[in-house]
Amino acid sequence: MAEKTEVLPRRKVNLPMSWFRQIIVWSIMYVIFINKILRGFVYWSLQWMVGWFAPKRPIKSFPPIRSVYLKMPGIDLAKLIRKREVTSTELVELYIDRIVEVNPLVNAVVQTAFAKALDEANRIDELMRSDGFNQDPRYTVENMPYLGVPMTCKEIIFCKGLTATAGLKRRIGHVCKEDADVVKGMRSAGAIIIGLTNTSELAMWWESHNPVYGFTCNPYDLRCIVGGSSGGEAAAVSSACSPMGIGSDIGGSIRMPAFFNGVFGHKPSPLLVSNKGQFPGDTGMEDMYLGLGPICRYAADLEPMLQAMAFKNGPVDFSTPFRVDISKVRYISVEDDGWSQFDGWSVFTSPVDRELKLAQRRVVNYLESNCGATVEHKEILLLRYSLPIWMAHINNNGMPKFNQWLSATKENADSSPYDLPCKNMYLEALKKLIGKSDHTAYVVITGLLEGIPMAKASLDQLLALGKELREQIHELLDKNTVLIYPSHPMTAPKHHMPCFTGFNFAYTAIWNIIGVPVTQVPLGLDKNGLPLGIQIIGGVNQDRLTIAVARELEAAFGGWVDPEEKYKMYKYEPIRYLASPTLRNSGSQTSFPEFVAAENEAER
Repeated sequence: MAEKTEVLPRRKVNLPMSWFRQIIVWSIMYVIFINKILRGFVYWSLQWMVGWFAPKRPIKSFPPIRSVYLKMPGIDLAKLIRKREVTSTELVELYIDRIVEVNPLVNAVVQTAFAKALDEANRIDELMRSDGFNQDPRYTVENMPYLGVPMTCKEIIFCKGLTATAGLKRRIGHVCKEDADVVKGMRSAGAIIIGLTNTSELAMWWESHNPVYGFTCNPYDLRCIVGGSSGGEAAAVSSACSPMGIGSDIGGSIRMPAFFNGVFGHKPSPLLVSNKGQFPGDTGMEDMYLGLGPICRYAADLEPMLQAMAFKNGPVDFSTPFRVDISKVRYISVEDDGWSQFDGWSVFTSPVDRELKLAQRRVVNYLESNCGATVEHKEILLLRYSLPIWMAHINNNGMPKFNQWLSATKENADSSPYDLPCKNMYLEALKKLIGKSDHTAYVVITGLLEGIPMAKASLDQLLALGKELREQIHELLDKNTVLIYPSHPMTAPKHHMPCFTGFNFAYTAIWNIIGVPVTQVPLGLDKNGLPLGIQIIGGVNQDRLTIAVARELEAAFGGWVDPEEKYKMYKYEPIRYLASPTLRNSGSQTSFPEFVAAENEAER
């Protein structure tokens, strides 16, 4: 018998607008609504057409991973280094070779620090051969859990001696004078930066492509996007160019790329991790919404990376082991943003694909049948206003204007963004039409839209609506509750497709406004061999709880899938259950694998 879905209360929202704006908005909504009615034909026709403009052609195989060390969590690699089973220099060389082999296909790593990384690795190897290494408290496992392990970092995050252009041509050549706080934290933990990874221009779009470095391609299908804006980082980690890396997230920029590339990503609780040392976004005004966090292939790296990056004596206590009984956690499953309840704003986002809903139901069934947990099914109708709520809060928090960030150059890199002039986007649009602009079309459109002011009454109502939703979510999520929610309404689309489904980032963006920790968990591949995934959302400062659930789901569903295995194994079959854990709930009438088989049969 189907579970009864509880519908949380909400109120009708009518945003006051002038008659002219109403005509504009409802005309756009009408077009998008027609697109939803004809979605099957329109969307897949667009996918086929834009495929011809993809920066890469499809390939029949992906370079195999030739070393077992490239398939291990960073935390385990550090243990092997301490046991003298492998040296830091050997690991760094392995990852350099992998980048040289794979990067021409995916274009994930856009700056390298190979020589400096090898020097650091040699120093660590020499240090470990010295007599006083084991007695020196500075080099204990607790203080340096990643001693000698290579890693990468998103290009907008400052790394001393490397540039942070954020994809802006006029910032080419600007060299960072010091590390960002998160980079300092990872270096203090013993990690070695070997390169920087691609991003969208100004980190403001969910396809990683910019005029400086070009497109980054998905290792599971080079015709598909990697997400943004931390797309290069997720693609590098997924294709084994790096065991782990650092991304930033103000609207899903860690979680969307992690989802599209089949890896783990974590957006931390507000004020848990320092945001100092990045461009754009280093003013302090964005701290409640922006979060820097880990992207990694294995869930085992999530917590130690987060601990290394977090403030010392911060709101989350990492000093004691965290143990949780998965069966006693309270789970809430929400399958979409209520788009089917047509009420205006929700029409801007796509409905969740059936395969992603089935994947979420498999998670629910696993938790119930194998873990003995109880999962509540809810429909949070206020989530349909995720997009305007996010926009209202981002535009009302005192951050510099987007058009001011666009005026940044190599020469004024040290200036406050508040002192920069606003770029004339109408002129920039004309230059784009004749091929003379230095910016992507997405950035030009975003700059133009920023010039359209929101009526104060509309803004106030959306801010109140955001407060109401925040209170509703915080009431649901106590210290022992997690919410399960789609990472995105569809798997990785083809390049350029986000311009037709641009508002789908609302599925991740709303949780930045709610101010809670979120972990993206990979759930295998779909029938086309593209990654599936789910968001695990916890209460404020309950980061360790969402990560614990992520570890459990990794054990059940297999976690990251080697892209090369996709090309070898997948013949466009339905998703399969990747593990067979022993049933913990002896009273269950249906085993988890039996449930999967039944779902697949019903789908056929």
